[in-house]
Amino acid sequence: MNDDQIDELEVLQSIYEDDTNFKKIADTSYCYKFICDDNEYKSFMLQVTWPKEYPEEEPAIIDLDSFFNSHIKEEEKEVMLNKIKSQYEDWMGMAMTFSIVNHVLDNLEEFRDVIKNENVVEREEKEAILLEKTKKHVHLETTKGLTKGQKRRFYDKFGNIDADDKPRGWNWVDVIKHLNKTKDV
Repeated sequence: MNDDQIDELEVLQSIYEDDTNFKKIADTSYCYKFICDDNEYKSFMLQVTWPKEYPEEEPAIIDLDSFFNSHIKEEEKEVMLNKIKSQYEDWMGMAMTFSIVNHVLDNLEEFRDVIKNENVVEREEKEAILLEKTKKHVHLETTKGLTKGQKRRFYDKFGNIDADDKPRGWNWVDVIKHLNKTKDV
């Protein structure tokens, strides 16, 4: 860390010392959670990472790729990042982490409007349909080499993906009938 980064870190710690939404992830990486109490799908987390030459030569790297943001579509993330990066020219050459967070807080409703709730439901439905389609293409080799308990959990999670989606144990009745017929022989 260079001197400018150390100074910025001290300033950030003094500003956000009581704010539970601000977290230090690593020496040069920080995140801020923008929580929406009304709708959890409107909440998001912005991560700011400082490159080696930050702030003099390189701007901070911002991303929304954390697991906390898994409900946001990639296109929506791009729009949100572009809104922030449009302000980069004003902040070049200076400490910008506080400016980034403050800009998002000032325009929070605009950022939340980018996130569409309907798309979350639609995306989950599409993923469920896609999962059903891929289940038909998976072969029995996916369970080869698994223990009995692992196979049971696999079947509980994915169902019987082989044998044309017949229920587990569908042919046990035939085995029992056969054993009943052969027990007297």
